[in-house]
Amino acid sequence: MRLFSGLLIISGVICFSACNSSQKEEINTAIKQAKFNKTEFGKCDTTGNNGATVKIDLWEPAGSDSASSKIRTFLSGKVIERVNEQADSASIAAMPGADKNLKAAYEVFAGNYKKLKTQFPDAPGCWFIEVKGDTVMISDKIVQYQLDHFAFTGGAHPNSFRSYYVFDVKTGAEKNVKTFVSDSVALLKKAETAFRKLEKIADTTNLEDAGYFLADHKFFLPANYAFTKEGVFFYYNPYEIAAYARGAVTFTIPYGELEGIVKKELIF
Repeated sequence: MRLFSGLLIISGVICFSACNSSQKEEINTAIKQAKFNKTEFGKCDTTGNNGATVKIDLWEPAGSDSASSKIRTFLSGKVIERVNEQADSASIAAMPGADKNLKAAYEVFAGNYKKLKTQFPDAPGCWFIEVKGDTVMISDKIVQYQLDHFAFTGGAHPNSFRSYYVFDVKTGAEKNVKTFVSDSVALLKKAETAFRKLEKIADTTNLEDAGYFLADHKFFLPANYAFTKEGVFFYYNPYEIAAYARGAVTFTIPYGELEGIVKKELIF
């Protein structure tokens, strides 16, 4: 009888472990069933420097589960936002569905370009918007996503910026990056130390006097930072903390230096 009971316990432990392993594998497999979705509207005539185009290249989960569907819906909305950022609100309001449909958003963008060319026929250059999205990392708990945006609607140079998003692997819900930080003050200090080291600036040097842009005369965390396998990756977009010519300012702080500051157990 004791032997039978022991076998039942062992079987239960094996079943519990196997079921948990199977569930974890199922979650990851669903999200990792992905593809790159490429869409293009309009053409840029490089010979005549004429035209307006929108190009989209996104990694999207292809699973039929609700988490994958929620992530796809979120990304679709972000892409439409990116396109509409290059148009005026009156034009968007005048085009039914421009705030919910990518093709309609493109029509607004192209329409604004045509208006410009009508008023200024000799205005040089094509207008373009490119949005590229891909994963930075997929763990058993999160999907760390990167979205890059490039646009040109005239001026000295194209505009570009990057944004990061974190999704819950199980639910597909977007997670606030601050959820994973237990001590934001300590993280800020670590980031400033790493920033000064990268830029070779002494601790006693005033950053504004050195030509950097600060918020309320104080160092600040970038609007976007990401969780990678190695550590926290900080990304200051052009113009965010330095002049456009400096480009993006980036650095990584390893998790080993962030004990008690970042909740690593929520990431992996």
